[in-house]
Amino acid sequence: MNTITWLLVFISAGILVMSVCFVILVVNVVSVMRENRSSRRGDLRETELDDLLASGQSKAAKFSATEWIALEPRRPEAHWALAKAHYQLGELAEAKQVLNELLKIAPEEDYRVDAWLELLETEFSERRPKPVN
Repeated sequence: MNTITWLLVFISAGILVMSVCFVILVVNVVSVMRENRSSRRGDLRETELDDLLASGQSKAAKFSATEWIALEPRRPEAHWALAKAHYQLGELAEAKQVLNELLKIAPEEDYRVDAWLELLETEFSERRPKPVN
């Protein structure tokens, strides 16, 4: 009788451990699914913005990128899209400001941001009025 009692205790403990493992597994799967859905939405939005920018619809891209930044303020791709839209619209100071904000959010993007900031500086110097002789 004592052996049966211990056997039932071990079976109950095993079922409890398996149940806890199952709950942990389900929670992790749900978390990964949510993250993937968010990533897919971001990829779709990035593609949409790239299409808008490529087709010259800079105002629509600017609006869409601004909305995306409001939803995901730490998403570097959103800031890139907004900077590109400002650049296409000739809003160089705004593009520079967005790129500087991007460096604060994602310092690892400095290799790309620095090149764009140099481009903006070149554009600024070309647009400045020339001295009259």
